[in-house]
Amino acid sequence: MLMAGLLIAFLAPGPAEAPKSDTWILRCQIDPTTQAVRTFRVAPRLLQEWRPADKQFGPNLCEVFSCTADRDRLEGVMTSASLILTLRVDRPSGQGSWKTVGASGLKKTSGPCAAEREKPGQTPG
Repeated sequence: MLMAGLLIAFLAPGPAEAPKSDTWILRCQIDPTTQAVRTFRVAPRLLQEWRPADKQFGPNLCEVFSCTADRDRLEGVMTSASLILTLRVDRPSGQGSWKTVGASGLKKTSGPCAAEREKPGQTPG
């Protein structure tokens, strides 16, 4: 019995083996003329934008827009009648990006986002 207990304790994952969070924080400068950075939380079935006035993330945009997740990427696509905004995290490289299609009025239609895994208790503001 003692041997079984030692074996179970040996095989049980320790704190160093805890899985990494699969929630990412993206900071994107979508409109360079304003110098404003928009911050998003992205995870499987989750896309939220940071609301500085409320000091919290807004509702889950995946409930009304398209969100996909696979082994290599997380992606959220917000659409309107005249514009599509895509936010993407490439998991293997840890790189984020944004892209617009349609009537954005922006000179640039794509660019990088600073991407980092969300840490427990982290607030973007």
